[in-house]
This record gives sequence, structure tokens and C-alpha cells, in this order.
Amino acid sequence: MELEIMERILTNSPCYKAGKKIKVSGLMLHSVGCPQPSANAFVHQWNSPNAGRACVHAFIDGNTGQVYQTLPWDYYGWHCGGNADGTHIGVEMCEPACIKYTQSTSFTCSNQEEAVALVKRTYEAAVKLFAYLCKKYNLEPLADGVIISHKEGHGRGIASGHGDPEHLWKGLNTDYTMDGFRKAVKQEMDKSIKEKQEAVQQLDAASAQQPTTKDSIQPGDTVKIAPDAVYYTGKTMPDWVKKDQWIVKSVSGDRAVIDKNVSGTSAICSPVNIKYLVAASAGQAGQTSSSEKPKTQDQKSPAAEGKMSISEKGVELIAKYEGCRLDAYKCPAGVWTIGYGHTIGVKQGDTLPSKQAAKTLLKEDLKKYGDYVNNCRQKGLITFPLNQNQFDALTSFTYNCGNGSLQKLVSGRDAATIADKLLLYNKGGGKVLAGLTKRRQEERELFLS
Repeated sequence: MELEIMERILTNSPCYKAGKKIKVSGLMLHSVGCPQPSANAFVHQWNSPNAGRACVHAFIDGNTGQVYQTLPWDYYGWHCGGNADGTHIGVEMCEPACIKYTQSTSFTCSNQEEAVALVKRTYEAAVKLFAYLCKKYNLEPLADGVIISHKEGHGRGIASGHGDPEHLWKGLNTDYTMDGFRKAVKQEMDKSIKEKQEAVQQLDAASAQQPTTKDSIQPGDTVKIAPDAVYYTGKTMPDWVKKDQWIVKSVSGDRAVIDKNVSGTSAICSPVNIKYLVAASAGQAGQTSSSEKPKTQDQKSPAAEGKMSISEKGVELIAKYEGCRLDAYKCPAGVWTIGYGHTIGVKQGDTLPSKQAAKTLLKEDLKKYGDYVNNCRQKGLITFPLNQNQFDALTSFTYNCGNGSLQKLVSGRDAATIADKLLLYNKGGGKVLAGLTKRRQEERELFLS
């Protein structure tokens, strides 16, 4: 399980509006104390001026393990009813729907297997989140008082009288304890450091075996970036850029311009000295590398079973709004583009022979965006079975707005709510655009048909 943090700041909460900050010296682990696995349910309930004196920094969703960050990490939270509000970040783990409380910390459970699986998911996500926060704020997880539960906070006199989350772990007969949790956080931090060191060593080895020259890096190549890289101008390069893989837009001497990342979620169009780049793969506009060739029926992997693909109706809707140009052109962001919005490997002077060729490229591009929708189904972000029209509409939306917007649109919502929320994504540069408004309306109609 990878750590996935989704920002859902409770901007309408009185706690957020108070704007009080803390110096983070510790982390407190809670569980919500009611049978509710959905983090989104708490976000909707608490993002209100009438939420009262309750506000934590994050919820961990029981269905997916995703982290919903609800306050900036260094804000004063209202999560424990004691002095630790002013020193500790508070994180709530959601609880199984199949439990029923009989007293303050006692409950019955109608499905032990389901409940334990959910608790395992939230526990593991909490370990990764706390490791991340310990690194962020330079905290030692095994030091006294750094990582504590709400129950332990009460024992120290810095939190109100609660028994979470130990009551949940014990009541379901798990082996989880706070001592074990602290050790797991420490192990996760050590593992992360080791993996980073190994990645650096592998990149160094690759660089040594395959020296980077202006001839070894070509436009359209996918490249990895060295850990010590800076931008061509000498400006510091963020870690998130170094950790991703990027498509090379152009090369001139020792200067390469990297554009989109391989997932298509970011475009930075920034120059980098080629000495910091290692070629991961090569590709040209309109061509598919051997590692990317579609699998035949006999080659189909088990993981691909159950995946949905966009229909011709969906392709036509997207093509209608994207428009087609057979000669390469620069989009408003300065990226060379061709056909129905295809960008990978495109360079000045490229042409396509027909609209049908452009549509073939579009269909290849849409596989990735369809997979974003499939991933939301597999992770449980989409909580109902999708029909073909709904899948097509969401794929069109994702091609236009991106994977992040898709996750925000669908997470924990029913079909009717998603259909209504679609219409809100009709702005560009803060202004309502007629073209986007029409596209969202047509996507909504398709989604509901």
C-alpha cells in the first residue's frame, strides 16, 4: 500500500478559521469511535461553521486506506480535549460499519473478518503517514511522548478520557499495540531511507554503464533524473520532480527540456543539463515501443481481467470537443501537439495522414485515462458498479481534467452526486468557459443515460 494523501481542508470549520499555529512536537493516533468507514462522511459533516469544537488534521478512510488531510499539519487542532492540541498532530482512523457500540469502549461485531481487514488497512496507512510526518518534522518515533494514542494522552494528563484506538484493536482480538505501532513507524522510516539509498546506487550504476551524451538522449525519450540534479539555470529542483519519470521535449547541446511526466498528470517544460538524465525508454510520435504494445488475448494478464474500455461513443464525444489538427502545433502551454491532443514524442514538422490516424492515436492515449477510472473502481473510490456510459463519461472528464480531479469528483459519492458535481468543472483561469460548460453538460447526460 502506497501512502496517498488527499487534501480536503475544512475551510468552513471554526478551527481552521481561527488560524492558530503550533510547533509540532508529536503525533496522536485516534479512532473515530463510531461505525463509519468513510472519511468523506466526516469531511462533509465537519466542514461547517456549526461543526463545534472538534477538528483533526486527517482521517484515514477504512475502505481505501487513503488519507484525507483536513487541516494544515501545523494548525492548532481540536482533536484531544487537552494540552496536546497545542503540540500534537491528530489523526483519526475510521472504523468498520459492522460493529455496534454497547458502551463507551465496548462493542459487538457482526463480521469479524471484514472488521479486521479494515483495521489492518487503516493501521498500515497510519504507519506510513506517521513515518512521513516524523520525517517532515524531524521527530524520533520511539522517543517518549512523540507518538501516542488518545488513551495514552489521557494517561499523561494532556488529553480527555478516551480509550482509542486501543479499545478497537483489543475488542477485535488483533495483535496491534501502540508499542508495536511505534516500532512499525520506525521500521518504515528506515525502509524508506534504505530504498532511497538503493535507488541512488542504481541510478549511479546506470549512469556509469551508460554515459549520458547529447546523442544518448533524444526528443520523445522517457528519462529518470539524478538525485543531485538542478535545473539548467542552477535553480533547485523539487524532490517530486526527481522522483518521477519525464518525456524529453527537445535537446540542444547539453540542454534538454523535459515536459510531461509519464503518467500525464504534470507538465513542467523545464530545461535540465543532460548529465543529470538517464534514458529509461525511447519513443516517437504515433509509435508504440515494444514494452507498450497492446497484449493479445493470449498475453492478457490476470490483473487486466475486469477492466473496462472506452466505447466508440465515448471516443466520438472526446474527439468532438478536442478538435483535430493533422499538423503539429504548439498548445497554449507551449507543448507540441498533434491530432486530438496527442503530445508524447511530438516535434515541430510532424504530420498525420488522416483524421483516422489521429483517432488511432487518441484511442491509444485514452487507455491510460480509462485506467485511471478503472483504478478508482478497484480502490473503492467509486462505490457503485459502472455501466458503459458512465465509464465513457468519466474517461472523457479525466482526459480533460486529469486524474486528481477524477479522484476528487468520485470519492465516496453516489452516481447522482457525481453527475451533479460534473457541472462544476467548467472554468479556466477562474472564469466560466462556454465550451467547458457544454462539454460537462454532455458528459453528465451520457453519465445518466
